[in-house]
Amino acid sequence: MLFKPQRHVHRIVELLEKAYPLQGTALAFQNPWQLLIATILSAQCTDVMVNKVTPLLFAAYPDPCSLGHANILDIEAIVKPTGFYHNKAKAVVATSRALCEQWGGTVKPSMEFLTALPGVGRKTANVVLAHAFGRQAVVVDTHVRRLAYRIGLSENTDPDRVEQDIMGAVPEEHWNGLCDALIAHGRSLCAARKPQCSSCMLQELCPKNGV
Repeated sequence: MLFKPQRHVHRIVELLEKAYPLQGTALAFQNPWQLLIATILSAQCTDVMVNKVTPLLFAAYPDPCSLGHANILDIEAIVKPTGFYHNKAKAVVATSRALCEQWGGTVKPSMEFLTALPGVGRKTANVVLAHAFGRQAVVVDTHVRRLAYRIGLSENTDPDRVEQDIMGAVPEEHWNGLCDALIAHGRSLCAARKPQCSSCMLQELCPKNGV
């Protein structure tokens, strides 16, 4: 059974942020545009692999205009190691071209602005808002979606609904810290197949402990 009392939510947030302070994003970037491109490439790919690919990509195409007008086959060759490279190449080129031709190459700190760009959904937009602009945002990746359900922060598995549930349950000033901590916790202890419940700081609060 899932719970939602505020005292439990606050305690979960407190314990996770204490265990995983100041996580940030593992994606390497120097400006909002680079993080936007890196996040698009990170779909169903490890951050480690993305960080191997983006230095090559940004060295060859250092700004939105150069990438936005690049030969798609050249981009596919560079981003191929990240998987789904046909779609990813189209997305990073189209997004960069839109930024170049419509906005002078500037990425604006707005959910509406970001999600209007080709290939950019709420998760990608929230990553950019949180880590490039320092805004509080709820980033729902696979770890956050899975753990939010498991520990009772959400009764949903749809990313958009999970985002809304967390926003409603957790004070805004903790959104970034909580999501970063959930991602770190999912990678280190609360794995999908074999969660290490006996080592988890949340074991007494988790309604699915041992399941």
